[in-house]
Amino acid sequence: MRYIKTLLILIALSSTTLAFDTTSEIEKLNAEFNQYQKYPIIIFNKDKIRSLLVEDKNQNIKNITLYMKETFNITVDHFEAESILDYHTVLNNSASALPFKEKRSNDYKFCAVFPSGAKTNHSEEVERILGIHDSLNPYPKDTVERVTELLTLKELKLFSLYHELSHCLDEKYIPDSFATDGHHIHMAESFAENLAALILTKRFEFRNIALKRSILRGLYTRYMGRHIIRDEDTIVMHPSAKQMGVVYYLSPTLIKLNDTLQSYDFRRGKQSMQELMAIAHSNVEEHAFSSRTFQAIAAYLKDGRENSLFRYRNFSSSSPDLFYITYLRLRKEILFLDDLDFLLNSF
Repeated sequence: MRYIKTLLILIALSSTTLAFDTTSEIEKLNAEFNQYQKYPIIIFNKDKIRSLLVEDKNQNIKNITLYMKETFNITVDHFEAESILDYHTVLNNSASALPFKEKRSNDYKFCAVFPSGAKTNHSEEVERILGIHDSLNPYPKDTVERVTELLTLKELKLFSLYHELSHCLDEKYIPDSFATDGHHIHMAESFAENLAALILTKRFEFRNIALKRSILRGLYTRYMGRHIIRDEDTIVMHPSAKQMGVVYYLSPTLIKLNDTLQSYDFRRGKQSMQELMAIAHSNVEEHAFSSRTFQAIAAYLKDGRENSLFRYRNFSSSSPDLFYITYLRLRKEILFLDDLDFLLNSF
């Protein structure tokens, strides 16, 4: 009996590790959001687009133009089709969202969700999210294994999909999507992460998803974020790219959101999408970093604990009205990042 039970567990683990296909979920989301009240939201099934691709780029652009018209009744020009092509070729493995705007106004023509096209198993998906590849892995040796025990492949892939969808539902931060200020990007990412957690908790009843994601985001900040900001050999197009560890440090808002997700009123309520968006927006506005705290966290990642605390303690002494709250917040976030193993071991 014990052998049979063990075998069943191994089979179950194998099936969840090797495959989870979001195709059916993408179809459902297209049915729900293609006619979104403000503008069409198109969730691409990358397999469908890639099946249309040939060796000739111009032919690919024509094929995409025709596909958009026949499938979604949306007319795209050459440059729009070329952008869509890029997200299915050079950017295929990334998960992204991109608003396409009308030429004569700032209104959305449509918003595109490009899920990751990577055919990843459980460990590979963790590596993709953490930014690990053959030549770069600044994490402790057992990090990937521990994260696979924390979050299932289904949770990882659905969260990625709904995170990008949430960018397209964002009416405050993403409309300024071409802003390259790191703090602005942080606010947009915070909103998407919060709304995704809210929707997934409602639709799939994922348990502790916000708290688990706070660990994942914290690990990225503590290890990859620190590596990126300190690596002198990393060439970036904009300074904010060096601050990715702070941009994607979404743990503080997720921890606060966990209180909402665990509350009786939320669990029993039948919140509309607009109400979920309002909850996400309120949580981000209240608990995401101010621009001053954003820079303090960046200083910690670049210069280390003692140097950053010394600097912001001095700032606080000379200008407490400007920096005391920042100094307290910096101490709090350093404590969380230093204590990640404790939280990870709790699951």
